[in-house]
Amino acid sequence: MNLIQQECVKRGITRICHFTQSRNLAHIFDDPLGLCSKRTLQQHDMPHNPTDPDRYDGRDELICCSIEYPNTYYFAKVREQDHLFKDWVVLMIDPSYLWHPETCFCPCNAARSRGAYIKKGINGFLSLYAATSPGINFSRPDGHLPAAPTDIQAEVLLKDPIPHDSIIGIAVHTEEQAHREICRLKLQGITLDKLIYIAPDFFNKAHLSCLIQRGVRAPETIYGNGGPHGR
Repeated sequence: MNLIQQECVKRGITRICHFTQSRNLAHIFDDPLGLCSKRTLQQHDMPHNPTDPDRYDGRDELICCSIEYPNTYYFAKVREQDHLFKDWVVLMIDPSYLWHPETCFCPCNAARSRGAYIKKGINGFLSLYAATSPGINFSRPDGHLPAAPTDIQAEVLLKDPIPHDSIIGIAVHTEEQAHREICRLKLQGITLDKLIYIAPDFFNKAHLSCLIQRGVRAPETIYGNGGPHGR
């Protein structure tokens, strides 16, 4: 067990999160590669709807993610910008990618200073959990959720592709959305074999941030067997 893996176990980290418009689910689960970076998608002329077309971090060969919960501030921003497509999902990815040698870490939004804070290795990982983080005006509270980085905008950048088997769940806003996503994929001949979580707090910027700083995990309910049930 390497140092990053040890830290993940100690902090109770269970997943990596990546948010995307739900219309991308068909592309992701119908393609044998799975989840790919913006650069790969463009190079192979593959259909995609980029969340961040600008990529000011300069690392469009990597997939932007976060630890345990979505970067709720940027998530809220991109949802507000698109007035046509309103359904978004959060893909939950196996945490083992955190100790992959090509994974990069940034203690703040990766676009800050054009990617100047992006690092690899244990020092990069630990920078996410420092008492203070670049660009924020408060210190990590004593009760802060151990699994969550100090800055909720901290990012993890993963080397692609992320195969289907490494996507361990999908979070949606409501039970109704879960039903819509399943039906949409079925209409395209795709059967979804992933757990779907109803996680409304993932879509509530202020509330999720408050929960994390208080050390409280956001409630999640597994959707299945025709309806939701407690996990």
